[in-house]
Amino acid sequence: MGFLSKLQAPKATVAVILDKGTYSLREPLQGKLDVSSSEEFDADELRIEFWVSEWTKATQQKQVGQQTVPVTAEQNIKLHQGKLTVAGGRHFTSGFRESIPFSLPLPSNVPPTYRGQNARNTWMMKAVIGVKGRPDVETRDMEVVITY
Repeated sequence: MGFLSKLQAPKATVAVILDKGTYSLREPLQGKLDVSSSEEFDADELRIEFWVSEWTKATQQKQVGQQTVPVTAEQNIKLHQGKLTVAGGRHFTSGFRESIPFSLPLPSNVPPTYRGQNARNTWMMKAVIGVKGRPDVETRDMEVVITY
């Protein structure tokens, strides 16, 4: 492996395939990771990263001199962040393909997906092939709908 290849993620793909479109907070998030490689390399782990963000917006009236004007503030915070190792370290060869099932328990202390005019809770996830000494192979961020 040349020096420049250490600056690039391995030639591999990982995809998340969920068992269904909407999940309840009372059930695990289930699906599979489809992994393929067109290069030989060693991975430290296959994992799922997930996070929940809350966006809120509030407007109040403020007196400025003789005039009352609306003042709006927005806030975006991360309510929760987690990782689940789906598989430990493994050696990938060119032409490797595998589908790995997973079951991810959802935190019960985080509110479900919500969309309102002044507030929004968004659950996101991505799959990662962790590679030591090189950039990881990742999916794009993917929204997941979670209900009560």
